[in-house]
Order: sequence, then C-alpha cells, then structure tokens
Amino acid sequence: MDNNKYLVIKATKWNFQKFVSYSVVSDKAYPLNKACDILVASKTMNENESTTFHLQEISFTETDKVDPLVLTKEMEIDHELI
Repeated sequence: MDNNKYLVIKATKWNFQKFVSYSVVSDKAYPLNKACDILVASKTMNENESTTFHLQEISFTETDKVDPLVLTKEMEIDHELI
C-alpha cells in the first residue's frame, strides 16, 4: 500500500511578474487518490489561463525509528566560557 502523501500546488504566472507564484491549495497532505481528486476539481474550477495545478509528494523524517542522540562529556557546554 502507498503511504506517500501529496500536496496540491497552485502555480500562477501573472503577466506583470517575471516569476511564478506558488501556493498550497489545502493545508493538509493527502493520499494519491484523494490528491488527484482535488487536483482535478481545482483544474475544473480554474478560469485563469495563467494558473496551473501540480502534485508534490512530501515525506517526513521518521524520528520514531532513530535512536536519540546521547550527549557525551565532550559535547557538554562550558557555561563559564559563554
């Protein structure tokens, strides 16, 4: 099963700007099938020829699977030097 998550990105290239403006359509990340539904709906409702929509896969560092960093005596900060 695909556990990847996706954001739907809105890209707009205005005639008076030299760059593309990007924004995230929703504040949530979705599985691919739901993200595609949002992408299709966004494209369907879009009336601006300068605006396009894209999917961006995202990933997070899985900190649950990493052992915590153990500080050693050499790593301690000498507060008298600060």
